[in-house]
Amino acid sequence: MKITAIEYNKLFVPWKASFKEPMRRWRAMSGTTPEEEDAYVVVRVYTDEGLVGLGEGGRSLDEARQAGERLIGQNPLALDAYNLHPPFLHAVFDIAGQALGVPVCELLGGRYRDRVPVAYWSPYLPPQETARHAEEGAALGFKVHKIKARPWDCAAQVKAIASAVGHEYAIRIDPNETLALPAVAARIDREIVGYNVECLEDPVPKARPEWYALLRQKCATPLAIHTHDTALILRMARLEAMDYVNVGGTPNQTRAAAAVAEAAGCPVWVQFEGHCLDIAAAFNVHLGAAIPNATLPADILHFLREGYISKEPLVPAEGLVRVPDTPGLGVELDEAAFERYRVA
Repeated sequence: MKITAIEYNKLFVPWKASFKEPMRRWRAMSGTTPEEEDAYVVVRVYTDEGLVGLGEGGRSLDEARQAGERLIGQNPLALDAYNLHPPFLHAVFDIAGQALGVPVCELLGGRYRDRVPVAYWSPYLPPQETARHAEEGAALGFKVHKIKARPWDCAAQVKAIASAVGHEYAIRIDPNETLALPAVAARIDREIVGYNVECLEDPVPKARPEWYALLRQKCATPLAIHTHDTALILRMARLEAMDYVNVGGTPNQTRAAAAVAEAAGCPVWVQFEGHCLDIAAAFNVHLGAAIPNATLPADILHFLREGYISKEPLVPAEGLVRVPDTPGLGVELDEAAFERYRVA
């Protein structure tokens, strides 16, 4: 089998109505826009045996074309797929699954679950706006809500969510290391004791594992780190400095990180490009199904867009996404939607 041609497009699916303005503000904090940051390259990789693989990822068509040129004429089944990056990572696995007649999860380690849990999500927002998003998530059946948080009103966000939807709805707090110091994290922990907080993810810089060890002794809230660095996970484990790990990277990096976490007794969740569309979401779901200890809700957020680009989208139900069981990724594009959202 040989790769004969690659088709390149770029798609932007706008955020759904309740996320349009919050995401515009969130992206503006980084000096960009949703149209720039949340539009992705989508490829179709053609083979001489008639199989077509779909891939999604990256924001530069030029970079995708440069990478794709190196694949023309190669056998997709002979590539080091486990260390590829999107969009070709997805496309090569899609082709391999079709060629072998198995869903992609079987190529990533086997199917450990038929449905993958996913979390609802909010960018950083003032407490009452965060609570409105939580009302949406709870009404849709989600069980966990990940919030981007900052030290000045993190506790207020938690309290607003609990007031809006009750204490059964769990909250995952992600300050992106902005709590900065253990004293700040410890103060916030005291303020949220008694609330249903699943964990604090990356509360302080991960370059200071000893701070995590101290916080784990002092705080009631579980601690999570976001990394695929196996050496860091091992060091955190030796210090008894973590409870959970958010894993990503290439498939090999993700599986290795999850395995080290599992040896330390830590559950994980999967996050590649969380702000994805249908193709990347399908790959992430397959990966989440294939990791034994990926029992925590994943960051897979395709459902926060105004629409889908596949004929049978992976729509969450009660916070769970079904794992496709057809060969490959199990994604068939909706050509009308594809054209509607194509920007290049």
